Amino acid sequence: MTHGDSLAMTVEATHRSLEERVAAARAPSPNRPRDTTDAFLAATSRHLAAVEAVLVPRVRTRVPDGVLLSVEYLAAARSLEQTLTLVKARLYGEAHAARLPWPRLWGVVERQLAEHNWLELRLVDALIRHDDPADLDGMAQRVFDAETRAPTRPHPHLPHTGRAGLVARRLWALADGFWDRAEGRVIPAPVHPVPHRHDSLLGQYLVGDPHFEEDAQIIEHRHHRH
Repeated sequence: MTHGDSLAMTVEATHRSLEERVAAARAPSPNRPRDTTDAFLAATSRHLAAVEAVLVPRVRTRVPDGVLLSVEYLAAARSLEQTLTLVKARLYGEAHAARLPWPRLWGVVERQLAEHNWLELRLVDALIRHDDPADLDGMAQRVFDAETRAPTRPHPHLPHTGRAGLVARRLWALADGFWDRAEGRVIPAPVHPVPHRHDSLLGQYLVGDPHFEEDAQIIEHRHHRH
């Protein structure tokens, strides 16, 4: 496993999980119809907040044209978050969303989620190409840790970057947690990060973790994603 693969694999696993949750929300259980949609809203809201807290600032400072990549990503994330707000309003019977047809609403969610996932993978690929390899190995864990402290509801009108965004996410995470418990919402655990393994003998030696597998390479072959 090369530097950055842990981050890429964890993000891809999260994307698959969110896509599965959309499918489950479109066919909810007749006994607890809100649970699958609540789980999707919580998981997606947390992941959006974590990307904005961890990956976006890194891309801005470490990647050439990182500001442009970040602006494009944030625009897609906000659009998705605005639609998630409509899903939540429709789910809980708010008057302004009561007449929105579910099939059309879920169709927009799936399209925007696909666009978001593609743009997030562009951020990850850019970091793998340009960031310090020594810093990449812990990035998946940082995203996971940020998800565990992130808001569980969409908040599209809050600041998304900088110190103001950080403070807003922390405050709303506390408020969301309170209301989640009061309303008995289903809040799934984040996707655990894929651990980074140094497979080559040289990599094992450099990190002080030698296993000396019989089929280990002498050196680790680096590769770039395209």
